[in-house]
Amino acid sequence: MIESLMLCGIGLLAGCLLMLVFFPFVHERAVRLTRQDLLEATPMSVGAMQADKDQLRAQFAMSLRRLEVNLDEMRAKTAGRSVEDSKRTMEINRLQVELDKKTAMIFALRARDQVRKSFLRRTVKILLYLFTRTNRRSARPRILHAQRERLASRQS
Repeated sequence: MIESLMLCGIGLLAGCLLMLVFFPFVHERAVRLTRQDLLEATPMSVGAMQADKDQLRAQFAMSLRRLEVNLDEMRAKTAGRSVEDSKRTMEINRLQVELDKKTAMIFALRARDQVRKSFLRRTVKILLYLFTRTNRRSARPRILHAQRERLASRQS
């Protein structure tokens, strides 16, 4: 039992000695990182502050210029599309006018056809009436003659 306590004590002592050896390296790194963070947080001089501001202004100006260039490109594309759209609209309007003219012509031709048909019907009716009337006149003496012959044959 004493042996195991002694081994634990030796292990603890060895760990403490190793910690004492590596502690200065860890501490030095922590101090260096803290110092670097503090230096970055506080500007070194007025010139450095002015340089930082100038750099920010330059970055802003560059991003603004990129946006202006993009805006000009978009406007050019929009203008091109606008021209194409206006050409298409003009073509559509022209075709619509042409369609309206052809539709009006179709209605006019249908109306003219209706007038011709009605005129033809009236003419046919008149001719039929005249034909039947002339047939009656020419057929009447024949009918009378046929009736007389029938009467005569019945009486005889």
